Amino acid sequence: MNYTVTSLTEDVKSELESAALIDQTGAEIYFTDAWLAAWWKHYGKSFAPSRQSATLVVRNSGKIIAVLPFYTERFWLGPIPVRLARLAGVDPNFAILNLPVAEGNAATVFEAVLPHLTTTLKCDAISFSPISERSAQLTALRSAVAASTEVVLCRDRSQRHHTLMDLPETFEKFFASLSKSRRREHNRDVKRLTEMDSLETRESTSETVQAAMCRFVAQHTTQWETKGKGGHFADWPQAEAFYRDLLEHLSPTGQAGLDELWLGKTLLSSQLRYSQGTKAYWWLNARSTAPEFAKIGLGRVGLVERIGDLLRAGIRTIDAGAGDYEYKLAYGGELVPIHDLLISRRSPLARGRVKMLMIWADVLHLLYYRLWFLKIAPKFGFGSRPLWRAWIRSRF
Repeated sequence: MNYTVTSLTEDVKSELESAALIDQTGAEIYFTDAWLAAWWKHYGKSFAPSRQSATLVVRNSGKIIAVLPFYTERFWLGPIPVRLARLAGVDPNFAILNLPVAEGNAATVFEAVLPHLTTTLKCDAISFSPISERSAQLTALRSAVAASTEVVLCRDRSQRHHTLMDLPETFEKFFASLSKSRRREHNRDVKRLTEMDSLETRESTSETVQAAMCRFVAQHTTQWETKGKGGHFADWPQAEAFYRDLLEHLSPTGQAGLDELWLGKTLLSSQLRYSQGTKAYWWLNARSTAPEFAKIGLGRVGLVERIGDLLRAGIRTIDAGAGDYEYKLAYGGELVPIHDLLISRRSPLARGRVKMLMIWADVLHLLYYRLWFLKIAPKFGFGSRPLWRAWIRSRF
């Protein structure tokens, strides 16, 4: 077999073929052209000037078997530079389940790509974080590293989880799978709401999506401010502009939208939703904090009602995002480990640089994020300030 690795800029024909490969392999939505274009606009060079695209195309006898959208960036540890390759389009909250790699070719693809990144592109390390335990390629990646004479595994740890919900064929089967107490709870809350006014789910269109996004940001921010925090759009720099761009480009194809639950003219809850094939992504939601709904589980009601809409649209899997949320697990979710996977060039010099980089990242995470951002800042009224870019970049 004849395997070749080239960059995307050297292989113009590969763009259409890569889109077909993503559909064929069930790869994540954040590897699509529209998603990557928005990501590069907001989190490329404007976010970190050293970031450079390094998308790799792998062919077997001329046929594309993988398109991996890497980028490289340089970290400076005092006078010491460390060059890192990582996957574009993702952040610490986006677990990777499927890479755009043709079935049965993962081991060979990694055996070709890893030395290309370390030798040809002169990277000290390669990050595949955050990759899900359920990833179709995780075992092949580990095996390729173990068999390599050019790279070595520096870190393979799991400290977080994401929630996956595998759905049955119909809403009736989903509802029947819930515990008796959960079904009774849902019916009781719906009854309370419908006694006030009519209950309705609404899906945004390409014409209404930006207005729905305004409502969503306002509701999400209010919800978190009641807890003394800023919420996602205050925490993550450029997040609102990034998601608005995605909605603009993906909502016309039905791949993105805001799914809302209304009680008459009152917005009860919203869910930011992306979809790719039979998979939906639920990372951010919002709900009303109005006191008249304090004894009603608006988040739970919205979840159940929207699952009905997704099932009718042909969705069979929901990635409900990173974190451990009891109500998602109670309604059919499963906690799946997320792995931080960092691979180094085998040379002692590169391994030493990567070790220093990991120590710096761990210290920054402990002192800045865990102590200052999560504990101290909210107590002194600093809970709505954006996360440091240095910390975001260090999540490899």
